[in-house]
Amino acid sequence: HARTGEQVDRTWLCYSKTSGRVYCFVCKLMSSTVSKLTSGLNKWKHAHEILMNHENSKQHLDAMAALCARKSSSQIDSDLVKQYEGEVQYWQELLRRLVSVVKFLCVRGLAFRGNNELIAEHISKHANKGRGHASYLSSTICEELIELMGQKVLCVIIDEIKTAKYFSMSVDSTPDIMHVDQLTVVIRYVLQSGPFLEENGINIQNCRGQSYDNASNISGKYKGVQAIIRERCSVAYYIPCTAHSLNLIGKCAAECCPNAVEFFNLLQNLYSWWSARYDAVRALNKGYHENMSALEELQSDENQPRDSRLVAEGFLKKLQQLEVAILVEVWDTVLERFQKTSKLPVNSAVHLLESLLEFVRSQRSEFEYYEDKGIAKSVVKVYKETSKREKTRKRQFDEGCSKETIFSPRERFRCEVYLPIMDALSSAVQHRLHSYMHIQNKFGFLSNICELSKDDIRHAAIQLMETYVNDFEDCFPSEMIHFSEFYKTVSGQEKKKTRNSSTEIEMLLLLNENMCSHIFPNVHIALRIYLCMAPSNCCGERSFSKLKRIKNEARNSMGQERLNFLSLMSIENDVVDSLFFTDLIRDFALRKAR
Repeated sequence: HARTGEQVDRTWLCYSKTSGRVYCFVCKLMSSTVSKLTSGLNKWKHAHEILMNHENSKQHLDAMAALCARKSSSQIDSDLVKQYEGEVQYWQELLRRLVSVVKFLCVRGLAFRGNNELIAEHISKHANKGRGHASYLSSTICEELIELMGQKVLCVIIDEIKTAKYFSMSVDSTPDIMHVDQLTVVIRYVLQSGPFLEENGINIQNCRGQSYDNASNISGKYKGVQAIIRERCSVAYYIPCTAHSLNLIGKCAAECCPNAVEFFNLLQNLYSWWSARYDAVRALNKGYHENMSALEELQSDENQPRDSRLVAEGFLKKLQQLEVAILVEVWDTVLERFQKTSKLPVNSAVHLLESLLEFVRSQRSEFEYYEDKGIAKSVVKVYKETSKREKTRKRQFDEGCSKETIFSPRERFRCEVYLPIMDALSSAVQHRLHSYMHIQNKFGFLSNICELSKDDIRHAAIQLMETYVNDFEDCFPSEMIHFSEFYKTVSGQEKKKTRNSSTEIEMLLLLNENMCSHIFPNVHIALRIYLCMAPSNCCGERSFSKLKRIKNEARNSMGQERLNFLSLMSIENDVVDSLFFTDLIRDFALRKAR
């Protein structure tokens, strides 16, 4: 503006790269008078004066007024734009409800059925009109929505993994109802607040741990998946699943002698699908006499089939034995400890397994305790072999004159049943414990950093640096010593705050809450690497329950791609609930509006 100095855009002016001239497109369209700006201006020396004269001319002002009048009048092009915008708004409202329905059903693993007022009106307008009439309620559109929403959830998870950088992975598989082997991949990572890898751009070099069950094709250190991952990333250490390991320990002990096998066969028959679970042993122990009373009634009931009465009689004779009563007490105590210890946080796995090993070893000398409890519980107070005649073995001519040692039934049960069970448990726990010691030796100093001396902290930090060469800087030992003093001070000030978390998690929370991660960057990296290691792959087992809910007998023809996205949204339901899918709805409506 000549007087006020304000800048006013000349929206009517345009430049042509082809001719190298500027034009007044308004006069060119709306005026019949020829001027310098309608034929094009390229005389730049006097351009300012020419433009000033043109924009104040009567012909230009009339052309601008005509253009404004045409814009405000109801022309066919403006009606088309309004109609298009109305269509887009309609589809957005419809899709917003469809997305809500898909979210609700996917999170809960339900079949796709239901009703809605807007959707009901939409169905009355568009449904069953024949081919060529779009309703956007067809299976094709539904599949497209599921795919787009699943991809959105997957993108959110991938962004979180890339932000966290360090992660560990767990892989497991199970056959579905159509006997197709379904693979689940669980990625564990630590956020600031709390071919899959290659396809999604996740760098395998940032993998710091892997956890599988004890199947050799997965956990094998020579030809299994563990070995393949270690070839690509040498610091992706393998951590056996603690829950599977403890299960195998119990299984090994349960098969160590015929009496133990016979006991669990009895238990499996009494509680058909419970098998050797702790719940079954606890139920039998608590209701021992009630079970015998029920079997006695079943045995004497003339209305029951003869086969059922004979089976009940066999079970009753077993439960009346003193040996079975003792084994019930033994396994109830042992499996209870295994049940508690299987729910391990990553930082307590080694300590709890060590305490479990000491507990099992201490039980080796507690036979008299279990014997007394078994005698108090059992109907028969003597061992089964007490009433049997002792066998006399014929001596050979080359044998010595010393007499054969003859064990009493009590000593035979103790030496051939009780002690082998305890020894098998102790040996198996010790063997499994060694698999976790290499992680404990590297990161164990973090849990008792307040008690260690500066030299011990420096030595442990140097060892950790030598293992993870590409992750820590040379100042890590001194930084760790500084952090130990900081943690003592801050944790002492916050003793009144109760945290239901482990020491390492508390350290990470303190760094994040006090915004000190930039002061101790290497300590922050060490905590993230340690906490991302998964001691168990039970999350994979839990995902299989979602699989059985989604792909059942009524939906056994479901395609693999749809199954993947439905399972992902059902498992990651918290991510789905946090997303509004606004961008997805807008883009989808713009593409589908006709």
